[in-house]
Amino acid sequence: MPVPTKRPPVKDVSDHSAERRADAIRTLGIMDSEDEADFDEITAFAAEICGAPISLVTLVSTDRQWAKSAFGTEQRDYSMDESICSHGLTGPDFLEIEDTATDPRTCDNPLVTGPEAIRYYGGAILKLNDVTPIGALCILDHKPRRLSDETKRLLMILARQVTRRMELRRALAVQETLASEVDHRVKNSLQMVTALVRIQRAQAQSDETRDALAVTIDRLSAIALLHAELHKVSARNEIALHQFLPDIIRHLDTTLPDNVVISHSLVPMLVRSEVATSLALLVSEAITNAAKHAFPQARAGRITVALELSGAVGRLTVADDGVGSDSLTAEPESGSGLGRQIIDASVARIDGEIHRKSGPGGTAIEVRFPAPRLLPHA
Repeated sequence: MPVPTKRPPVKDVSDHSAERRADAIRTLGIMDSEDEADFDEITAFAAEICGAPISLVTLVSTDRQWAKSAFGTEQRDYSMDESICSHGLTGPDFLEIEDTATDPRTCDNPLVTGPEAIRYYGGAILKLNDVTPIGALCILDHKPRRLSDETKRLLMILARQVTRRMELRRALAVQETLASEVDHRVKNSLQMVTALVRIQRAQAQSDETRDALAVTIDRLSAIALLHAELHKVSARNEIALHQFLPDIIRHLDTTLPDNVVISHSLVPMLVRSEVATSLALLVSEAITNAAKHAFPQARAGRITVALELSGAVGRLTVADDGVGSDSLTAEPESGSGLGRQIIDASVARIDGEIHRKSGPGGTAIEVRFPAPRLLPHA
């Protein structure tokens, strides 16, 4: 057996490229994070296709190596003396060490000389944006071996899937940060506008002006509540509409006069987040306009919101039992008021269809929208 020489020092640990790598890892925000099924499934699959006892997804920082996912071992933290993945960061896309005990890079590695000796290493390098190496998807074995070219190719494909998932999580984190900043600014703006309107109302000379400004304040309050609910769903792909809409309705209910009540009947349904936000805007405008126009002289009344599914088409209906003057969809003496424009724009955004009906028994609008998913009843 050839006598190995002492391994050279690990390259790229204290130079500028190591710092760039560490910065790239920090932007991911996943160092020392909890287990995630997406990554655990990949390490399990990598071990299976290679017939190997251990598989890792590693991140190599300047002073340590950490496993985001580990199959076949409980160890997650590795010192740089234990790191084998670091040897592959400046080379080709795949590092294979067929016998770690005879390779000068690894022969004195504690993982190789210890009681559970690692005798084989095969690692597909993880590269953010296909450029910056940050770690590896690797397999470890207790005996020397060699992988086929086909198996190496499969591991490199899986490694690209790992980095795509990491990049997606980073993009979502950035989106949430921006959304939070926008949310903060919008809330501040709404509070400032509401305060200014309150001052104007207090200084108004006529009852008519004060009443008009009171209505404006109520509308701003409803918008603020709606904005808070919409912000909750902005970063998610699918929303349980039957759970989301009651929150919107509950907030709107606090702005209604005592003579108007709201009820709802909603089947369990999943929709895209943009569908949920559009329908929430529609419900908000429809209820606000109905409360304002359908029940004059404090007439008692009810507004009903219904969500149904017919085949692959969802149907949302908002109806009132008021005076029947197109109250849900237009401002007084106008078929093209702001409320109607907001409703029409919301429907157009989700490729929906809108149907309006008004008569002595009240007013209703029905919106049909494509491709929701029906959930089983609890």
